[in-house]
Amino acid sequence: MSRISERARTLWSHHEIRYLLVAGTTSAGYLLLVSAGLLAGWHYMIAILAAQVVTIAAAFPAYRNLVFESQGTVKRDFVRFLSVWSSGAVAGVVATPFLVEVFGMNPLVAQVLAILVIAVGSYLGHRFFSFRTRPETSGAHQSDDVAPRR
Repeated sequence: MSRISERARTLWSHHEIRYLLVAGTTSAGYLLLVSAGLLAGWHYMIAILAAQVVTIAAAFPAYRNLVFESQGTVKRDFVRFLSVWSSGAVAGVVATPFLVEVFGMNPLVAQVLAILVIAVGSYLGHRFFSFRTRPETSGAHQSDDVAPRR
């Protein structure tokens, strides 16, 4: 049993694995919300937008704390997160109608395809922008606009 828990801890130590698990769970919840909206008779775009709003509330703290373990300020992280998330949401909102209207795909299938493509870009955006880690600056490094002390 300890071998399994050790392996699980090793896997969990990689943010890529954490991202796959958290993003997968988030995506599954999102697709359930879209499905519920479609079953309720909502237009697929209304179902998508409503699911986006609900999913953001769960995704931000999960990505920030579980995946990327950000030490940045919550406000700055959230603004950056929203910019990356919004880019993916816009791509999904554009891709889904395209796939539905042009290719006659089921809206849920179109969303799944959009999510798969957008996931890679979202990971990179969150990793290198939303929750990027900044190197510690020491007193030895001075910016160009500060005169050196003598």
